[in-house]
Amino acid sequence: MMSTKAFTLVPAVEREQLMGDRDWVSLECVECCGRNLYVGTSDCFVYHFLLEEKTVPGGSATFTATKQLHRHLGFKKPVNELRAASALHRLLVLCDGSITLVHMLSLEPVPSGARIKGATAFALNENPVSGDPFCVEVCIISVKRRTIQVFLVYEDRVQIVREVSTPEQPLAVAVDGHFLCLALSTQYIILNYSTGVAQDLFPFCSEEKRPIVKRIGRQEFLLAGPGGLVKSEFDFIFVCMVVCSPHT
Repeated sequence: MMSTKAFTLVPAVEREQLMGDRDWVSLECVECCGRNLYVGTSDCFVYHFLLEEKTVPGGSATFTATKQLHRHLGFKKPVNELRAASALHRLLVLCDGSITLVHMLSLEPVPSGARIKGATAFALNENPVSGDPFCVEVCIISVKRRTIQVFLVYEDRVQIVREVSTPEQPLAVAVDGHFLCLALSTQYIILNYSTGVAQDLFPFCSEEKRPIVKRIGRQEFLLAGPGGLVKSEFDFIFVCMVVCSPHT
């Protein structure tokens, strides 16, 4: 079987740009928005870099990262997740069970101190349903058992708009419109949080493999499969909502 090279890895940020004078640090998460690259570390720092792409002879690309600044969030826990809300000039940072709103350039928390508490994971709705151009929609996995919460996030405040119960404890979430794609303890499901209608996708053992749920386009998600579907170390499944069945 002919193999196809889907992508090429090239360095963007050198480890020394993040290590400084520390003996060890772990990179926990990254977020890219335009030329802005954000990195969250295990010791609660957020770094902001500007990326410059250049094409070298032969057509390959190289990247140069210029450090803008870094800031400690004031916790003793790792930065778990970063998501940019460019329309609001805000970066959403999940750390120690709270989602903090910080400015995308200064990395300063908003003066109001607005944050979402009690979150273990979250996703931005890139196909929002609120119709309000001055906010973004955020779905979080709550520390409350078997609960998803939906928030509207503004420049300096947050507002909860819905709480949704799930049949099992959710471990990962992605969202498109009213549809939640959830990795539960034993299966993946699609859940319409407006109507409450759920559709089972396929079983999954969270004890054997870390669940992955990513929105890749309108009405499409990419999930980590249950294993044994294809001859590779990692199996992934594309899922289209309603209009088609899962396919590898």
